[in-house]
Amino acid sequence: MYEVFQQNIPFEDLPKTFADAAQITLNLGINYLWIDSLCICQDDRDDWLAESMKMGDIYANGICNIAALDPGGCYFDGPSPAAKALYFSTRKKHYLTIKSRKPSSVGDWLKNTPLGKRGWVFQEIVLSPRTLFYGVDGIAWSCIEEVADEVCSMHCHFMYSKAATTYKSVFAYSRTIGNGTFPKMDTGQSYRTWPELVSEYTDTLLTYDSDKWLAISGLAARYMQELDRRIVAGLDEDRLLEELGWWSKSPAGRYMNGAPTWSWLCCRSSIGMYAAKQDEMLATMITLPDKQLAALTWHTVHSSSTSTQPKRYPIRISGHVRPFCYTAQEGRLNESFDAKFQTYCLQAGDERIWMDLPVEDGTTIWGVPLSWTLPFDPQFTMILIVPSHYDQDCWERVGTCNALAYGVGKWDNPRDKEDFLHAFGPVKELTII
Repeated sequence: MYEVFQQNIPFEDLPKTFADAAQITLNLGINYLWIDSLCICQDDRDDWLAESMKMGDIYANGICNIAALDPGGCYFDGPSPAAKALYFSTRKKHYLTIKSRKPSSVGDWLKNTPLGKRGWVFQEIVLSPRTLFYGVDGIAWSCIEEVADEVCSMHCHFMYSKAATTYKSVFAYSRTIGNGTFPKMDTGQSYRTWPELVSEYTDTLLTYDSDKWLAISGLAARYMQELDRRIVAGLDEDRLLEELGWWSKSPAGRYMNGAPTWSWLCCRSSIGMYAAKQDEMLATMITLPDKQLAALTWHTVHSSSTSTQPKRYPIRISGHVRPFCYTAQEGRLNESFDAKFQTYCLQAGDERIWMDLPVEDGTTIWGVPLSWTLPFDPQFTMILIVPSHYDQDCWERVGTCNALAYGVGKWDNPRDKEDFLHAFGPVKELTII
């Protein structure tokens, strides 16, 4: 079949979606069309891995992306199910039908379709400079300047999602092609881009566990290129300590893909990520991961791993450490508080805990404060760790926790924070794998 297709692919043998896409491409006056399942040998692992490394460039450099939102092709007969028909009659018994549909964002369209739930599609939509959306509700268009559909043209920056909009803003400004349409990115906004992208990407679905990094690696490569950053195991190296505070939305367990426990890549659940400001950090990074853990090599080294043991890609941090007893039924951290510490944090009901995987009741878990914020009372984020089963000198991450620190004012006095950390526990150097 491969040799036959190299010579000719009969148009009548194409599935309807492919045939529609081919006709759209010809109607646009374009002679070339990329279809993943035809351009990549699906049963050749080496070819698939080689081509997957190029996906970011393919979609970023294409003229236009065609997105078939619903099964059955790009074109549909009959009225849109979202449309309402209004009938007006005249004295001559002629009827005029007016169809109206409530405007909705392209992002809402996409997220509620089978295509929008696919993990691989996320980076395709984000990276493509232009996308034509075809669905039962009609046709829509998005580019780095505008979103439009058959109801209205929206001169706004909302495309696929908030994260996609932010990324495209970064892209437009860095390429100086925004022509004033996009505001200049401040440092805080650019640092939020990757956490937002990761959070939304992990809400999508993947058929194969091994695709966890592959399906976003092209986007990561472009992100690193545009902002001169490096991604290691899914985290921004420049802000790795800050991004360690990612949280799992359910204790769904770990993928058996060899990813380190401190990386969201090992997590089966959707995740959230908040990039704390550097001046809010309570811990310090001592040693970064080995250079070979760079994002561009991750999938070629680890995508086919079936080991249950996390790879030894350690990070070494220094922070205050305190043991807690975990109550699984209540999802609580309990301990015998001393009088001073009770004044400061984790009073009943004041902690929010997100476990990466199920943990047995009564397990001793150690908490390490990573960062703090000051909405009302000081709130701090802890990474939760346990001794590693594989190396007695190392630790493994099992979750995160947000808690309030009472009785320390607004921490406007540096002594307040020092007193809290001293009460929390001693400073230790920790190796997390």
